[in-house]
Amino acid sequence: MSSIMEPYGRCRTVADDHSAVSTGERGSFTTDWVVHKEYLETPGLFVLLSGDRSAGIAVVPKRGARSPADVGRLKAILDRNLKRR
Repeated sequence: MSSIMEPYGRCRTVADDHSAVSTGERGSFTTDWVVHKEYLETPGLFVLLSGDRSAGIAVVPKRGARSPADVGRLKAILDRNLKRR
């Protein structure tokens, strides 16, 4: 995953009930929640799994959150928009 994100440089991701927008030093991209079917949680990551039409994943490291409350807000957004695995 690092090799895919490396060209963007350091990224910031903002999520809401419609999508997640990642903005890097050299570009940005938006991922609508409909691209993902479900997610799983590890102690350090949220792993978003794509739907039936593609075999992709997105990894969101929790270390990027400013506070535990931010992790909780992201988890609530994921719970409203994706199935938890």
